[in-house]
Amino acid sequence: MDILQQIIEIDKAAAARVEALREEQSRKLEESGKAAAQANEQLISGERKKLEEYRAAQEAALAEKQGGADAAKAERIKRIDDIFAAHKDEWTSEIIEKVTGV
Repeated sequence: MDILQQIIEIDKAAAARVEALREEQSRKLEESGKAAAQANEQLISGERKKLEEYRAAQEAALAEKQGGADAAKAERIKRIDDIFAAHKDEWTSEIIEKVTGV
């Protein structure tokens, strides 16, 4: 009977150790999952920041190009207006003469 009681106690102790190991394994698995999720979130956050910086840089470069293009366009318009203003009377007379023959 004494041996049977010892076997039952050993079995209970083994079952308790197995349960404790399962709980420990479950806890470690949960912690590693949280750590992986946190690392993933940090990686995503870092990449989003890089993306926003890149986007801001591209928008600044585009705005600079647009400003240069607008300035070049305004310069060409002014040059054409100046040429027209310088030759307006001459061209007007020439057109009237060709239309009317006078």
